[in-house]
Amino acid sequence: MQKHFEITRSRLQHFADLIRARLYTKHLPADLEIFTASGRITFAEALRGDYRPARVGEQFGPLWSTHWFKVVLEIPQAWQGEEVHLLWDSTSEACVWEDGQPRQGLTGCRTIPWADLKHPIRADYCLTKSASGSERRTLHIEMACNGLFGADGIEQPGPSEVTMGLLRQAEIATFDRAAWRLLWDFTTITEMALHLPPDSPRAGQALYAANRIVNICDLNKRETWPAAIAIAENFLAARNGDGQHNLSAVGHAHIDTAWLWPLAETKRKCYRTFSTALRYMEDYPEYQFVCSQAQQFAWMKELQPALYQKIKQRVQEGRFIPVGGTWIEPDCNIPSGESLVRQFLIGQRFFQKEYGATCTEFWNPDVFGYCAQLPQIMRGAGIKYFLTQKLSWNQFNKPASHTFLWEGIDGSRVLTHFPPADTYNGTCTVKELLFNVKNFKDHERANESYYLFGYGDGGGGPTTEMLERLQRVHDVDGVPRVVQRSPRDFFARCEADIKDPLVWVGELYFELHRGTYTTQARNKLHNRRCESLLHDIEALAAIAHCLSGFAYPAEELDRLWKLVLLNQFHDIIPGSSIAEVYQDSEEQYAEVLASGMKLRAQARQALCPERNGKNLAAFNTLGFPRTEVVAFDGRLATVHVPALGYAVAAPGQPAFPPVQAVESADAFILENQFVRATFRRDGGLVSLFDKQARREAIEPGGTANNFVLFDDEPNKWDAWDVEVFHLEKRHAIPPAKSVRLVECDPLRATIEVEQDLSAASKLRQRISLTAVSARLDFETEVDWNEHHKFLKVEFPLNLRTEQATYEIQFGHLQRPTHFNTSWDVARFEVCAQRWADLAEPGFGVALLNDCKYGHAAQGNILRLSLLRAPKYPDPNADIGHHTFRYALLPHAGDFRSAGVIEEAARFNAPLHISATDTPPATASFFRTDTSAVVIDTVKKAEDSEALIVRLYEAHGSRGTVRLTSSLPIATATCCNLLEEGDTPLSWADGGVNIEFTPFQILTVKLLAAGSS
Repeated sequence: MQKHFEITRSRLQHFADLIRARLYTKHLPADLEIFTASGRITFAEALRGDYRPARVGEQFGPLWSTHWFKVVLEIPQAWQGEEVHLLWDSTSEACVWEDGQPRQGLTGCRTIPWADLKHPIRADYCLTKSASGSERRTLHIEMACNGLFGADGIEQPGPSEVTMGLLRQAEIATFDRAAWRLLWDFTTITEMALHLPPDSPRAGQALYAANRIVNICDLNKRETWPAAIAIAENFLAARNGDGQHNLSAVGHAHIDTAWLWPLAETKRKCYRTFSTALRYMEDYPEYQFVCSQAQQFAWMKELQPALYQKIKQRVQEGRFIPVGGTWIEPDCNIPSGESLVRQFLIGQRFFQKEYGATCTEFWNPDVFGYCAQLPQIMRGAGIKYFLTQKLSWNQFNKPASHTFLWEGIDGSRVLTHFPPADTYNGTCTVKELLFNVKNFKDHERANESYYLFGYGDGGGGPTTEMLERLQRVHDVDGVPRVVQRSPRDFFARCEADIKDPLVWVGELYFELHRGTYTTQARNKLHNRRCESLLHDIEALAAIAHCLSGFAYPAEELDRLWKLVLLNQFHDIIPGSSIAEVYQDSEEQYAEVLASGMKLRAQARQALCPERNGKNLAAFNTLGFPRTEVVAFDGRLATVHVPALGYAVAAPGQPAFPPVQAVESADAFILENQFVRATFRRDGGLVSLFDKQARREAIEPGGTANNFVLFDDEPNKWDAWDVEVFHLEKRHAIPPAKSVRLVECDPLRATIEVEQDLSAASKLRQRISLTAVSARLDFETEVDWNEHHKFLKVEFPLNLRTEQATYEIQFGHLQRPTHFNTSWDVARFEVCAQRWADLAEPGFGVALLNDCKYGHAAQGNILRLSLLRAPKYPDPNADIGHHTFRYALLPHAGDFRSAGVIEEAARFNAPLHISATDTPPATASFFRTDTSAVVIDTVKKAEDSEALIVRLYEAHGSRGTVRLTSSLPIATATCCNLLEEGDTPLSWADGGVNIEFTPFQILTVKLLAAGSS
């Protein structure tokens, strides 16, 4: 061999192609018949189909259609003793069915945007390892006319050399197992020659060994093959030293529960992927495969029970591994704290019931940021470890470590690992394995990392090529030591290995995909409504059950919660899926709302009969008292309702100073005992004076409630991203075309503003001030018909502060209002729950919302993101009519003492009002003696007659809280989020004292007298 290294490397790659061409030697066409189904039908229905002859070269469609093939195969006598495969390429996804069961998925060309069009991803199905000859087999193949990525890939669909749904191959062929072995021996050595540092000894040795194989091996003379294989065996027998990096690997498919395909297709992706994994386990005893979503297991249990039993068997063997502990892989920005708790509660309970064990790791590799309360929620659900890799995509600041301790706002910690290959779709090439080690950022303190391999997002999982590669690099000098291990085994090794781990405190903010806080606004509104509705049903029904034996609707609540949790999947609620996904979601949310409102009405009726009468019944499902203006019997009234209870009263107007509404030639003024709001005649809010603090809230000379349209043309990910440069190109909105006073009641005054946002979009807003609060409400309707525009509303405030405070799940955190560092710039758009607050010592202003999540604070300007108009993957995302509410709340003191947390909760949970003939009365069932501890959830326990009360510390303080109840409680214990591990508490005199620490989540289990 001369020193012509580049030429030699090219020679090696060409020789690998020659070996590949030898894998299949004899071919015979399959006999085909086709039945085009009306939809995604069952196998039994497919058997009854009207089949016709079919042939290779036919084009099938349209997108999302289903075609069933009856495939008749005859293995000739001449092939006796040979290994025989079915070769199939329909340029789509497909599944082989035999004996009425899904046996293996097939994935053709043009199924993912970066796939090699010359070769399908998975085109072979082994019929027999040793043919007996003269065999006749009949299979069915379910062809789904879509790719792994739906219609196309993640970019805008474009022309392609191959048309989806084209039947390119349908035949049987003999498979040369010796050539297969030679191929992967040679490929492994060749990849080492290509990708090891060219000046390293091992790269040179690999180049020489591979070149020797080419020289010795004559592919036309099989007698030369053993010598070539011996060279490969000798080279691959060289072992690593003790200091080599240890790489644990596990098979993975990361099936997005919905994304560029609807939920119905995901169910088929699951059985295609899972049946393939089970089939490969027969040939690769070391193969381990993980699935991270309980919902997908549940679908298989329901839809494919025979397949599910095989899965359960492999689970018991430790090879098909449930991970994650959640119902689905949820978005971790938008769901409420209780929703995240339910992801773990329902997911872990499913795994415990079905497999006898819960998960110890949260597995969420593809989610767009992680809230700062997740470590505590994980710990409370029995989770010690966390895996993701998404932050490797960060725009400005890459993570400094791959293995570290993540600390939440309460101090809880979980061992966290980011797989350094920066992918959960590894292909097991030597190049990727070497990159894993090179990219690992913790060599000085750790020697263990994890590698996730298999086609993902659209499912599919590992291929035999990947498994062959891993068999050869188990322990080979020059590449990391690679062993397939379960997540539990990996994290045990990782925990034992890491020395002096770094600690990351607070949120894991994702510096990308910030548009997902806003896209598909209607979906986000439904999520908030359903979370609130389920909260109310559980509290009312649990209390009624304890008081009167009301039948707590546990089964229906479980069903409704699972629908809500399903729609919190990390490509549904963020707004990044195709239109069909949101059609399904709209129907499911409607189902939750319809059923839930009936359940809530039944529970209310059990507590306080609602009959025609002149008295007003008001139910308060929040853990603090409320005095509010309500509409009743065609007029306004005020009502005071105690914490977590109800009030029955004759409607009246207690002695509150009335709201004043003044219209002049140049302004409208709304004023009550707390604030005075001044609007120009064009609708601009120019003053909001806090009478108690004697402070002006609006920047002098500024205009608040100012709508702005920004150009919104992200560089790549349309529905996902908003770029920092969007702030550079803004369009002022024309002045309102109509502003008028529409309500002037002593209890409430309202002006209505009508405004053109553009030539295509219009806005109508009712701005109200009541007699009982400093809160200024903005009830908004928008007819939205834009193209790549972003609508925000701005509030320039008369404040100076370097930090803004935002509500997150079960707490709050602060983020900068400046762009001093790259970390600050990266947070130009952030996610919050129900409120954001800008404050100086002694005075501040809070911005509340009832369904929005995107926020920004720059200097003294507080912004709320309202609507976007991306065109991919849903070209009509957000087009249409929208309703939403937000509010401005000036306050003395800070947000804690001013009751911002409580006011935001009230804004999101209106009192439930009805007529009754019940005599006046009040009842309060639960309350605390400090505003620092919020009663968040009341529900019946999952497995007993006990009540569960979930509280959280909201101020960042510590102390002792007294939880009291008027219910006949006998005993109290403290438990974890899975309602396990009871620690006795001392219930006495109708209450219990509990010590708390900053941002602690407390779950209290209460048992009434006579219950068990």
